[in-house]
Amino acid sequence: MTIEKILNWITPLTLGALLGLYEILHGLYYVLYGTPDQQRDYPLEIVLGLPIMVICLGGHWVIRRITHNNTRTVWIIESVMVGLVIYGFYRS
Repeated sequence: MTIEKILNWITPLTLGALLGLYEILHGLYYVLYGTPDQQRDYPLEIVLGLPIMVICLGGHWVIRRITHNNTRTVWIIESVMVGLVIYGFYRS
């Protein structure tokens, strides 16, 4: 597997999708094995992790299709998008 194929699949939005997957699994763990208070509060983490994962994977797929799998362009576009989201999060 070449470095370009690895960089084509490990991008800022796929890392965001992994973050969403982590939220889902974290919430699921506490729903199944947590205290009664945790079992009440952590389903929200599952519900919020699903759209994060879906939006990140869908955005990655659309950007790859638009750029015709050009790795450098995909990384530039996704890095700018993630940077704007982080900037907006810290400004709010």
